[in-house]
Amino acid sequence: MSLLVLGPTSRSGPATPIGLGCQRCALLEPCGGTTEFDCFADCCGQPATCKLACPKAERWVEAVRDGGGIEMQPSYEITQDGDDLPDYVPHVLHASGRLGRFSWGYIALTTFDITAPASPTSFSGPSDLRRYFGVADDARIVLLSVGKDNRLEHHWRYSASHHLPEYLTALGISHITAPNFSMARNDPRPEHLVNRSRSLREAERFTAAGLSVIPHLNAVTQKDWDCWRDFFKDHPHLSVVAQEFQTGLAVRHKARWHIWQLMNIEQALGRGFRLLAIGGRRHLPLFVGLGAVTIADANPFIKTQMRQKLVDGKWLRHANTEGELLDQLLDDNVAAYTRHVENRLATLRRIGPLLPTYEPALPNGATSLDPVSELQMTLPWPSAAVA
Repeated sequence: MSLLVLGPTSRSGPATPIGLGCQRCALLEPCGGTTEFDCFADCCGQPATCKLACPKAERWVEAVRDGGGIEMQPSYEITQDGDDLPDYVPHVLHASGRLGRFSWGYIALTTFDITAPASPTSFSGPSDLRRYFGVADDARIVLLSVGKDNRLEHHWRYSASHHLPEYLTALGISHITAPNFSMARNDPRPEHLVNRSRSLREAERFTAAGLSVIPHLNAVTQKDWDCWRDFFKDHPHLSVVAQEFQTGLAVRHKARWHIWQLMNIEQALGRGFRLLAIGGRRHLPLFVGLGAVTIADANPFIKTQMRQKLVDGKWLRHANTEGELLDQLLDDNVAAYTRHVENRLATLRRIGPLLPTYEPALPNGATSLDPVSELQMTLPWPSAAVA
């Protein structure tokens, strides 16, 4: 299988050139350029108060130093235990409405529900943590470091000073994903690069504390994915990666481009990865082209809180009596949802993955394209013939 031909971003086609404003930018080499004119179109125009890693901001140097630079380093001290994740991991948000302890092989919790420095709740050990969230003492925990910007920034601010990675190590955590610091489309590209560095620096802190770390693959452009390809070439011991599909990548065409990029990395390196797809069940037809996939979401948990039950693939209103606890309903929903994911994956693997097909549109009345030289750049056809 050859590499898939993809555009430089999820919104552009193959061979789309970088913006004219990027051509002479001093940061073009680490950035790779964008397909817009440049990345400063949405500049706030307030350099004194701007908090982004933007060359126009007064705190530009401070932001880059704090994040650890804008380029990936040749090597990072990141360790990861063996791949033992199942096809589905239920995400538990709290213990409300339940009296017993939910028992499942692997259970996901949110990192920032545990590490919030200002929270009055601190955990003395593994049993205390599991009791608080209403899960069994023998449950294996994978922490998802996905959240809104304020929670991510709060964690970054206090991680080192409050020894948060060491605190997590004492709670019996099996795996933790690196934080997914934002890469908003309207932010300048240096902000993306600094946030990638911050995620990798925090992954190193987690590793130094003794945690098994799953890198989070935030990317916007082809250059970003090229950097991840080189990263995994230099870190062959990392086989599990994470991406979040609940916000921007919930859009199918965006998710499709990112998943195909990871498939290209697998092909280029000659080895497969397990993708921990956070909130990605809707994209199962795309995931089956990867080495392996684990879906992690809170769908059964939230539906249980809404008093709904999964029956034959449909969520139905559950007629519970007043004061009835949700323990059994949660067990039933997670079991049914897991079977649904497993059966769906098995079927899709027999069918095969969705792969891109690029067929240029033909002008009105044409049945084929005129032959052109291989050295000639192909251009899109005009929407109407020019007189």
